[in-house]
Amino acid sequence: MRERKRSVLVIDDNEDIRHLLTLVLENAGFTVLTGIDGADGLAQTRSAKPDLILLDAMMPGLNGFEVLEKIRNDRDTKINSIPILMLTSRSSVEDIDKAIDLGATSYVVKPFRPEKLVQKVISIFESESS
Repeated sequence: MRERKRSVLVIDDNEDIRHLLTLVLENAGFTVLTGIDGADGLAQTRSAKPDLILLDAMMPGLNGFEVLEKIRNDRDTKINSIPILMLTSRSSVEDIDKAIDLGATSYVVKPFRPEKLVQKVISIFESESS
């Protein structure tokens, strides 16, 4: 029996970043969904219940930290337990600490190397299944 492809939701307001991440993740064998901002990403999270979320911090409307907090506080355990990888240009220790305190699984600073990001995604999935 063939294993189901893991789904990754990319929430980023930058169309170029969404496109790049879609290409990189699809080439690595993942199914990719996208959210164009925080509110859209939150709606996608609730409807699709992806296996992993890549979340930008700086977006109009709901920023990534607010989205992260809403997901972690959701009553649905299928939603609040989704691993969340913050992928953002915000690199201060305060931002990283804030994300981890709010429940981020991991944190990667832009610019990123695609192969390193794929390795990080795979390692998150491996740690979730063990």
